[in-house]
Amino acid sequence: MYVVNYKEREQKDVEMAGSHNVTVRWLIGRQHGAKTYAMRLFEMAPGGFVPIHTHPEEHEIFILKGEAKLIGDFEGTAKKDDVVYVPSNAPHGYDNREGKEVFRFICVIPLLNGEQK
Repeated sequence: MYVVNYKEREQKDVEMAGSHNVTVRWLIGRQHGAKTYAMRLFEMAPGGFVPIHTHPEEHEIFILKGEAKLIGDFEGTAKKDDVVYVPSNAPHGYDNREGKEVFRFICVIPLLNGEQK
């Protein structure tokens, strides 16, 4: 067991093609001793965008701050205190291009075989 301040985790730009003004911190992952799940913190500045994409791992998301449009299989708005579930291989993305504040959320995913984080 350990405790660490989230600010001690490296903040990186999201490198997915088409994404902009989005950062991620791997709060807990393989490199921190996790074997089954990873926890990530995403921050999307006003004007930020993640295009529609898919991948095999499901997501469990908790919105900490702000709001953004959800795009893909489910279209709507996610806002502070909402919980979002993204099933495996479901097309999804996030749009804060019209936002006035940071859209911040925790995302938990299962660690699949071969993942580096």
